[in-house]
Amino acid sequence: MQSDWKEKVVLITGAASGIGRAAAEAFSAAGAAVALLDRNHEGLLSAARAAGDASLVLHVDLQDETAVVEAVRKAFAWHGRLDAVVNVAGISPAEDFLQSSREDWDRLMQINLRGTFLVAREGARYMKEARAGAIVNVSSILAMVGDPSLVSYCATKGGISAMTRAMAVALAPCGVRVNAVCPGDVATPLLESWIEQQADPAATRATIASAYPLGHYCNPADVAAAILFLAGPGARCITGVDLPVDCGLTVKCY
Repeated sequence: MQSDWKEKVVLITGAASGIGRAAAEAFSAAGAAVALLDRNHEGLLSAARAAGDASLVLHVDLQDETAVVEAVRKAFAWHGRLDAVVNVAGISPAEDFLQSSREDWDRLMQINLRGTFLVAREGARYMKEARAGAIVNVSSILAMVGDPSLVSYCATKGGISAMTRAMAVALAPCGVRVNAVCPGDVATPLLESWIEQQADPAATRATIASAYPLGHYCNPADVAAAILFLAGPGARCITGVDLPVDCGLTVKCY
């Protein structure tokens, strides 16, 4: 496994916590140099320490296109190559659809959808020249099914999945693969914080887990393992797919 990523460079957004941090640790353990991008500076520094010495910290807000372009340039210039881009960064605020605002919609689109687009586009420009590379976008099972409390979020994730397929076709002639992972619930700090605020956290965890055929939901490391596979040589014939990492949630009929 380590030989697959030795001397290779991976750019990961949303790297300060959750799935992004787990992905950074997974790629670092596999031998990669990891460029960590997030707007949470303290979280980035912590993630960089966890990922080890082979890390580059990029403190960037995805709403700033100029900063995104420069950050991807720095990631490439760091070792003169960019072998994989992993787009994890995103927000998922709950909303009352009928009361939701244009401002909230725009912010979700800018961070989740446009941010993913910009980082993938900039990374692909370097990969095209090398005629090799992989992009993995983090979508969601909510690209496939609906949640009435997350209408805008569902729209962004549906867009990411559709964009992934189109990018895969556009970049295939250059030898660049593009795929997406679609997690269900993941035990990120954000979810755990919400659970701890409930009247009975243990019962809440059990209720969430009971919805999944496997009887549990994912940890960030579970999603990171799928990302590592899709970005690596074992997936060289896979492009344009949505890979559910959801403990069977989307395949059950009731």
